[in-house]
Formats: sequence, structure tokens, C-alpha cells
Amino acid sequence: MSRLLTLAAHDARLQYRYGIYIAYTFVVAMYVLVLANAGPYLPSFAIGIIIYSDPAALGFFFLGALMMLERAERVRTALAVAPISSAEYVAAKVATLTAIALIACAVLLVVVHGAGNPLLLLVTVALTSVCFIGIGVPIALLFRTVNGYLIGAGGLLTPIIGPAALALLDPLPAWLAVWPPVAQFRLILVATGYGAAGPAEIAFMLLICVLAAAGASWLAVASLKRELGK
Repeated sequence: MSRLLTLAAHDARLQYRYGIYIAYTFVVAMYVLVLANAGPYLPSFAIGIIIYSDPAALGFFFLGALMMLERAERVRTALAVAPISSAEYVAAKVATLTAIALIACAVLLVVVHGAGNPLLLLVTVALTSVCFIGIGVPIALLFRTVNGYLIGAGGLLTPIIGPAALALLDPLPAWLAVWPPVAQFRLILVATGYGAAGPAEIAFMLLICVLAAAGASWLAVASLKRELGK
């Protein structure tokens, strides 16, 4: 736990140094301005799209950028001989980037009036963030530069996240929620007041989100074990 906290604090310092906090504060401020002024004129699913495509998924892109910068500074070379496990490395990234996602989501909730279920929204955003960070690790290991990752990773992510648009169907056929992005996006939509889902449907989609987050985390750790040799 001590190593994990130290590693998370180190990640937070890196994120601050690289300007991630400043950049994302600007992005969230822009969303706040848009929602505060144009919110009543936007379709009911607009806030769900914003949250799913940004706070929930931001870890995927920020993670890749951080890993590319770490590669340039030979941070992971040092980690290979440090007493830090692959699981601790992933957990630190998950903790810091998911915290940013939740803070951004909470700020947007202040602006949006009438959100259906804030608790469900925050839980779903956290699970979605963990999932995207998890699948982001093996993808980031394929690239050498930040620009290469941002261009190439988007192409790899599109077929995974693209079917999430099916979550806009109302009512949503239950079998579609087996695909994690559909379940994630649908829960965010329901939590922000678009569409409806009964307790059993919500429980099922949450289960899918939990399994997706766990599977993606396992994939991330397994990929890093091959990279770091531990």
C-alpha cells in the first residue's frame, strides 16, 4: 500500500508537470459554459454523450500520453528494476486518472439540473474509466510517440466503442447490453435522465461493467508483465 500511494503521488506530479490538469480544466470549463447556456436547447441525451465520450473515457487518451512520455524519459526502464509490480503500476494510473474523471463528472453534474441518479452515474463513470484505462495499456505499448498513439489508438478504439451508439435505442434490447460499451453508455444515459431501465436491467448492466473493468485490468497487468518482466 505504501508503494502504491507513493507511485500514485508520483503519477499525480507527472500529470501536473505535463499540464494535464490545466488542459483538462480548460476542457471542462468549456463544457460547463456550453451546458449552462445551451443546456435547455440540447437533446436529452447530449449530457450522456459528453460524459461518456470525455470524463469516462479520458483515461484512455491521457494514459497513452503519459506512457509515451514515460518511455521518452526511460521511466519504465527504471521500473523494470524497481520493487514495483505491474499491478501497482496499473493501480496507480487507475487511481489518479479515475479521480480526474469523477471530479470532472461531479462538476458537470452541478451544471446539469435534474440528473436522474448521480450515484449510479459516478459508479458507472468509475467502472468505465477503469475499463478504458485497462484496454489502453496494451494499446499504448504498441506505440512509440504521443502523436502516434493519439492517431493510431483512435482507430483501434473505434470498433470497440462504436457499437455504444446502440444504447440510444429506447427501449434497449437486453442482449445488446452484453457488449460493455453499450452497457456503460446506457447506464450513463439512464443516470442522466434519458431512457428507462428497471432494477434488474441496471443490475445486469452494472455486472457487465464490473466484469469489463476486471477483465481490462487483468489484460493491462498481463501486458505490463511482458513489458517489465514482472
